[in-house]
Amino acid sequence: MKILFLGPIKSSFAKNDIEILQKDFELSIINSSTGRGIKGIFNLMKCIVLSTIYLIKSDVVFSWFADYTSLVPVFLAKLFKKKSIVIAGGFDVGYQPQLNYGAIMKPIRWFCVRNTFKYADKIIPVSNYAAEALMRLTGKDYWAKTEVIYNGIKSEKFSLPENENRNIFLTVSQAHSDIEFKLKGSDTFIKIAAENPNYEFKLVGLRGEALNEAKKMAMNIKNIEVIEGPLNLYTELIPLYQKSFAYIQLSIEESFGVAVVEAMKCGCVPIISNNSALPEISGKFAKIINTPSDITSALQFSVEANITLRTAISNYSETFDIKYREEKLLNLINNLL
Repeated sequence: MKILFLGPIKSSFAKNDIEILQKDFELSIINSSTGRGIKGIFNLMKCIVLSTIYLIKSDVVFSWFADYTSLVPVFLAKLFKKKSIVIAGGFDVGYQPQLNYGAIMKPIRWFCVRNTFKYADKIIPVSNYAAEALMRLTGKDYWAKTEVIYNGIKSEKFSLPENENRNIFLTVSQAHSDIEFKLKGSDTFIKIAAENPNYEFKLVGLRGEALNEAKKMAMNIKNIEVIEGPLNLYTELIPLYQKSFAYIQLSIEESFGVAVVEAMKCGCVPIISNNSALPEISGKFAKIINTPSDITSALQFSVEANITLRTAISNYSETFDIKYREEKLLNLINNLL
């Protein structure tokens, strides 16, 4: 069986699904990250043309996110009685009007997103939160064809450090724009560093406008380092996880939180905002920040966390091992045909 795969192919979650699907199926892969401006329009048209050509020889369309690039192939799949699967869990189900964030804030984009969901045979949110967000934006119309399958990590690639020599607090963000900078809580992280000068903080992964904003905001704060992305997971990020007392994720909205799970596998205490999927993913080990005073106790707690607690956190993270996603994805596809 042949699958047309559309997704941001440089992202770890897309790479994981490609690896899963290639075990049992023949894949035609198209990068759905089109970019912006004139180049973005050209890449979008190229993506639509290629997906139309590949669709002829494919049995299933598998799209990471509903967006401009997904509508035509999913609609054509319905027209030609082929099957289609759409992963929901990002801008497509996001809604933060104060930041002008979410596909629903942009009429043409929302038309593409809403109709992608309409014509898809299966919608797979990456968390219960993402499923609930989908229903809030679209109504209950798609509930019957929706199945939550969590994102996953390759647990065997992550581990507790051989020597407990933790000395930093860490957050990771792939934010590029000013909106994403605020959405991911990077500004709050910098403020926390400024208010806690006795600890060292690292903010890593930012690019573009977000990176410039972070450097400007952190300019006179001596205990924080801003590191440009992207970073290599195995040679750069994992060593940082293993040096961290806690992983801090204070996003305004987060459909899953892969970095949270990766960090927990390395024994980091998860310090999170009480927003979106973060409490769902972090479970009973989360130190949730509701008030400014919460952060002081959370930082101190994570500094004092012993190896027994860190091992329990690491073991819990295996709830999201990639093998569970693989099993459920393959069952879903086989039952769909």
